[in-house]
Amino acid sequence: MNPQELESELQSLADEQYRIFNSRISASPKRSIGVKMPLLRGIARRINREDWRTFVQYPSESLEHCVVKGLVIATAKCSGDERLALTEDFIGEIEEWNTCDTFCSAWKIDSGETSDRLFSRCESLLETGKEFPMRVGAVMMLSKFIDGEHIGRVLKDLGEPRESPGYYWDIGCAWALSVCYVKFPKETEPVLLSGRIPPAILRMSLQKIRDSFRVEKADKERITKCARLL
Repeated sequence: MNPQELESELQSLADEQYRIFNSRISASPKRSIGVKMPLLRGIARRINREDWRTFVQYPSESLEHCVVKGLVIATAKCSGDERLALTEDFIGEIEEWNTCDTFCSAWKIDSGETSDRLFSRCESLLETGKEFPMRVGAVMMLSKFIDGEHIGRVLKDLGEPRESPGYYWDIGCAWALSVCYVKFPKETEPVLLSGRIPPAILRMSLQKIRDSFRVEKADKERITKCARLL
């Protein structure tokens, strides 16, 4: 599928009301057509059965094109080396949270070596000082690495105080920290109460913890009370 064919199909599936809604919540600088995510996933699956390597070389011409491209890269049948290389090229195209989060959640890990290399790349993305590359690092950690093997390193990386490059990094980091707390509360609570988490990120993390149905009411109240003392 080439860009003209994709554009034609996307236009045929466009929903104007959804375009208005999605443009408002995504705040993307890219042109939005208004195609819902299940349809974009279906297009990506079809492209993955075709000449997907040619498709991913085309520059994205719309928000939906970028989402489809990310899904193709994340899910295509290829080696870990190839997926990592394609990811490196794609990260610079990510300019809003939905493409970032969809891409990270779909990313397929084929081996322990790929997992190690992806995690190391996540860590280096957190050091770029750039809003969306940093969000990719945090959300990829959230999606793939909040487990017993990685929780210590994840908390060390996300708990490191950094100058914020923007809101979408802050909320991505807060989201990841809140999931760390839900899954590993004993390990995460000292990090949240260390006094090192930037106030905006801590505030959003605590809000997400309070909103979670998987955290006991007493734990929500305790950690909120302790955080007020910082």
